Amino acid sequence: MIKLSETEYKGYKLFFYDLEIQDLLKEVTDNNLQIAEEYKNTQRNYVVKITYKGKDYVLKSPRNEFRIPQRKFFTLFKRGEAVETLKNINELMERGLDIFAMPLGAAVKRKHGMIAESHIVFEVVQGESAVKNKSLAVEATTKMHQYGVYHGDCNPSNFIITESGVKVIDTQAKRMHFGNYRAHYDMVTMKTDSYKDMVYPYKKNIFYYFVLIMKFLKRNPIVAKIKKNKKILRDKGWKI
Repeated sequence: MIKLSETEYKGYKLFFYDLEIQDLLKEVTDNNLQIAEEYKNTQRNYVVKITYKGKDYVLKSPRNEFRIPQRKFFTLFKRGEAVETLKNINELMERGLDIFAMPLGAAVKRKHGMIAESHIVFEVVQGESAVKNKSLAVEATTKMHQYGVYHGDCNPSNFIITESGVKVIDTQAKRMHFGNYRAHYDMVTMKTDSYKDMVYPYKKNIFYYFVLIMKFLKRNPIVAKIKKNKKILRDKGWKI
């Protein structure tokens, strides 16, 4: 198994498998970047295409992790989204699941033990989203489930159709626990939100019905209104 390297640089911890990525991560932490294209710049996430030494990469900063107080607190006990994504996907690639946009390195800064800033660098994936061929997104998701991990944001725009096949993006590839609850959550999300005609791929067991109950509760008007108001207040700077 390839060892994950770790080093410190100007208050950050840098994580990488290939030494060549170390210098790129230093440029990221120095904010010395050539930004080629901005994909997303919200309170929740910052995602851009960057160019370094003539090669393009995707840089993501998962801001919610250090913006929301309760999530920030729990980073005391976790390696964080960037490092876990880097580690999880590289391990799955070694096991033979070659369907991901490859994460190459991560940079994390902590204050009082909690994550205050984090970044992850990916390879660039060329292609189109699976919106017009949702069955390929379902197929890729079932492959993930076979390896004991789940997507977590299962919609066709997070699957890119390339010349070499489907590539999965925007996932931490976390390990499934509690039976196959998370596998059902992925598939119910896909079917209800994006793919009404999807042939459901799994047997509908107790975990499937747990998912339906959770989805029903989340759609409750009172719960939905609370979540909406919390998001508005967070976007205004409230620490809730």
